[in-house]
Amino acid sequence: MTRYTEGRVLLMDRDGDGEGARPTLGPTTTSRTAGRTVAAIIGVNLVVQIVVFVIVVANGLDLVTAVRISLLTGVVFYAVTALAVRILGSSLDLRPRIGTEHPLLAVGEGIVVGLAAASLLSALLRLLFGQPLLDATSAGITVGGAGWLLAGILVVAVLAPLVEELVFRGFLLEAFRDRGPVPAILFSAIAFSLAHLRFLQFRYYLVMGAVFGLLYWRRGLIASISAHAAFNGMLLVVSVAGVHAPAVDVSAAGFTVALPATWSHVTAVHGDDLIAYGPLGARVELAHYDGPRPVLVDNLVRGLGDGSIPAPDGVGIDRTTVVAVNVPAGRGVTMAAQVDDRDGRLTMVPKGNRLWVALYRADGTDEGAAHFDDIVRSWHLP
Repeated sequence: MTRYTEGRVLLMDRDGDGEGARPTLGPTTTSRTAGRTVAAIIGVNLVVQIVVFVIVVANGLDLVTAVRISLLTGVVFYAVTALAVRILGSSLDLRPRIGTEHPLLAVGEGIVVGLAAASLLSALLRLLFGQPLLDATSAGITVGGAGWLLAGILVVAVLAPLVEELVFRGFLLEAFRDRGPVPAILFSAIAFSLAHLRFLQFRYYLVMGAVFGLLYWRRGLIASISAHAAFNGMLLVVSVAGVHAPAVDVSAAGFTVALPATWSHVTAVHGDDLIAYGPLGARVELAHYDGPRPVLVDNLVRGLGDGSIPAPDGVGIDRTTVVAVNVPAGRGVTMAAQVDDRDGRLTMVPKGNRLWVALYRADGTDEGAAHFDDIVRSWHLP
């Protein structure tokens, strides 16, 4: 005998009267429970990110360190999430569609879709902005050395696709399967987008969630994981390629300078000729100041060293580090500096009555300082 309560919330299956009765949850309760579970996961993730943010801000940590902390907390969060979803999924009798009927076809289709989507996205961004774009996570992974690069690949291209596809497709979408493909795929895609906590990019994650959901519906978890892993992996490859791409020549105020390919810049702003921004928070400001008489390097070294010449507004300099230096732009002076409470460097090159200034704010990486050195060496003054 089978008995349903109103709305199919509770099902009772009996093989005759007496023992053997086993209550099972109906589709309404299953989808509601799955939805609340994923909402709780998103909420916990939000709390974790807030805690990480507070730790980073309170301790004045740089963006690279913040990315590394996020990677480590992400590993723990993903592990706990996967375990919780598998346990709850078993209790709800939710079995992900693995896609073992045609595994090679599922893997192949997933990889093709993932690579195509990542390539299209990278091409569109390059077309719109004229340069490869790196988010903080990708940049932090690619400049952190071989160890952090490997860790980033494992988290971003292996662990994240496995757990996220298990949660949003194998668990949440599966809980809504009885409602049809469109509601199930759409609801899982919305949750997938919200879970990334990047609300300005909601539509981007929504589209990707829908693509992965469609693949899951067609081919199963093997296909959606393959697509997700290929997509994330391809974006990392693009990031690594962007970091090592040739520098780009930029002109402003009569000079030219070569900037790293992944850096953005603005010209003629806030009294500066050019401000360049690295993907991890480094900043280089190039400016000039005209005086009533020619500026001599020896006078700069002496005046900056003894304090008779003040530092630029908002910049603290270590007067014990002031030294003369020869750069391709000419003979100048350089010194360690504090910029916005971050380590940095200040280099000045006089040309007649005009003093050219290059100011660097560090991003916490050796690569940032190396980029500043390269920028100053590429600086061709009028």
